Amino acid sequence: MFDLNQAISEWRKKMIAGGINPPAVLDELENHLREDVEQQVRAGASQKQAFDMAVNRIGKSDLLKAEFAKISGLKKGRLEKVIGMACCVFASLYSMVLAPHLFTIHELSPAQRILGLSAVVLTFLSLASWRFSYKFLPIIHNRHTRKMVAITCGLAGLAWLLIFANLLPNVIVPHFMENGASAESVRGGVLIGLRQATPDGFAAIFAIGASLLWAMTIAAILGGVAYGLEEAARRETKQIAA
Repeated sequence: MFDLNQAISEWRKKMIAGGINPPAVLDELENHLREDVEQQVRAGASQKQAFDMAVNRIGKSDLLKAEFAKISGLKKGRLEKVIGMACCVFASLYSMVLAPHLFTIHELSPAQRILGLSAVVLTFLSLASWRFSYKFLPIIHNRHTRKMVAITCGLAGLAWLLIFANLLPNVIVPHFMENGASAESVRGGVLIGLRQATPDGFAAIFAIGASLLWAMTIAAILGGVAYGLEEAARRETKQIAA
């Protein structure tokens, strides 16, 4: 004689063997299974027929595992996005501080102004790209590969900022100081003492400022890619799950 409880116990074992092993998930599935069996029995089916049909409705373990992976995938990827956002936000804030000087310093040539503004625009575009960059980035279906690529891009952006922060006072500033900028003109940062700088010193100071702006741009672009890759996969997964 068919034993429903024994059949459900065996079904749970198969689910666990197939990779569906969280107790809360199994309990939830079992509740749905029992409700389905009860409804079909009331409709006139035998317990065995009702059980078999209910199991088929719920699906096999491998299909269930894939569905749970899709749903859980919507909640994952937060680390990659946070890293990408951190790169973009930090770069944008820093560029926002330096950007006004591109309009207020009259000694800048048109080419220098365009060079600086280009870096600022690209940085802010990277920040704004959160809303559309996923449309132009490839969808990496393999979760592990996508995670590694996104984290690598994000960490590369953060690492670049750290490297540049070390290069600026130890390599970049000394180099340009030797080529025309005085210690007074770069004291406390870039774009200080410009009014007193010689033409050669001014060019050197601008080169330091431009290097800062473009360093922010590189970090922002890498951060935008990290965010966009995860967002592209998330949107596709959400569309499939729907």
